[in-house]
Amino acid sequence: MTASHAPILDAVAFQLAAALERYESDVARMMDTWLDMDLYRDVSRQVEEIRMYSAALPQLSVAWVEVLIAHAELIHHMWRAQHARPAPGHEDFDAVLQRHGDAVKRLHDGCLRLLARPDPRAVR
Repeated sequence: MTASHAPILDAVAFQLAAALERYESDVARMMDTWLDMDLYRDVSRQVEEIRMYSAALPQLSVAWVEVLIAHAELIHHMWRAQHARPAPGHEDFDAVLQRHGDAVKRLHDGCLRLLARPDPRAVR
């Protein structure tokens, strides 16, 4: 990264952190009102927004993939629970939810680490 790119990447990291906070809040609401299809679509759009920001920050790609996988597992678990068909050897919902929250936190923390790094333009 060149010094001229730092402000742009900072803006992306800031937008990603904000998008993750909105996503986390809306996922919690979605779980309370499962099958609210408008909210489900909003959350799905937020996942796409998070993907877009994450693509600009390759150092966060592993954390982004963890969020994507955890999101898919959470949604899958919720759909299955809606139809009361636990999969053979199904996981406890709390474990799925915990993994999802941990993944979102790791990606959010990665954004904060990027924002806290020393400015490469600073005179030493």
